[in-house]
Amino acid sequence: MDELIKAWQNYVDNLDDWQAVVKGVVPKQTQCGPVYEPPSPLPERTETFAVSDMRDVQVAYPHYHKNGETEIYFIIQGSGLTVVGGEEIPIQKGSTVVTPPDTTHFTIPEEDLVMVVINTPSFNAANIVEPHGTDPKVKFDKAQYERLKP
Repeated sequence: MDELIKAWQNYVDNLDDWQAVVKGVVPKQTQCGPVYEPPSPLPERTETFAVSDMRDVQVAYPHYHKNGETEIYFIIQGSGLTVVGGEEIPIQKGSTVVTPPDTTHFTIPEEDLVMVVINTPSFNAANIVEPHGTDPKVKFDKAQYERLKP
C-alpha cells in the first residue's frame, strides 16, 4: 500500500490543473457529485483513477466497499470532513485518506472540495454497499452520521 500511495502522491503533488485532466470527459453523476474517469495518467498502474468534484455536494452518503476494495482520497482542492470507520478526519488540499475494505465512510465537503480517488483493486460499482442502522461490522454509527450531516 505504501508504494501505491507514493506513486499516486507523486502524481498528485505535480497536478497543477485538474480541470485540464478531465477536459472532454463526460462525468458520471453520483451521490458524491460528478465523477470523472479519464484515462489513467499512470498507465503502468492497475488501480482505478477518478476525479470527484464535490463542490456542489452537501454530503456524500455513507457506504463501504466489499470484496477487498480499498479506496484512497488525495485532496487536490478545498476542504471538508471525511469519516472513516467512525473516525472524523478533517481534510484539505494535500490530505490523503485511506479507507480499508468493509469500512463505512462518508464525506462532508466544506469549501470547493475536489479529490483524486484511487480504488484497488479496480473500482466495481457492484462492490458499493450502503449500511443500515448502526453496524459495528462495517464501523457505521448512524447517530454520528445524523449529527454531522448538514
